Amino acid sequence: MSAIANSRVPANNALRGNGRTALVAALLALAVCGVGVAAYLAWENSRGGSGVCTIVHGCSTVQQSKYGKILGVPVSIPGLALYLVLAAAALAWLTDFRGWRQYAVVVGAFGSLFGFLFSGFLTYLEAFVIDAWCIYCIISAVLLTLLAAGWGALLAGEVRAARR
Repeated sequence: MSAIANSRVPANNALRGNGRTALVAALLALAVCGVGVAAYLAWENSRGGSGVCTIVHGCSTVQQSKYGKILGVPVSIPGLALYLVLAAAALAWLTDFRGWRQYAVVVGAFGSLFGFLFSGFLTYLEAFVIDAWCIYCIISAVLLTLLAAGWGALLAGEVRAARR
């Protein structure tokens, strides 16, 4: 976003200046946590495992179900790709890489929204179809909920600023 657009953001906007930077830094941290979870599961899945399952004891049941793969690929692999894209979007926003800050907001908002909706679908399957819970899936669902809320708030702020 250009300096001109930044100057048009009203003083009472909760997501201005350093607040937006702090939000995106938090989004980067959440995405990095997601990368860690998804990378661990991708590594475990590549070895035929399902990770160390704590708190709840259905990780293997969930990951070995027919819903644990998309076109033969474990769900953790596209999940890892999504978290990497969200981390890259946050870095692009923080550095304004090549002036792509506005594009980073769109990629972050729609990417996290897709992840949130897909994670909601998988959570539904865990609860009502598979009847088992995976702690990694729960952590990922929480991360994607927070990422979607944060990127959505940032996008809403950008849209409001552009309309003024």
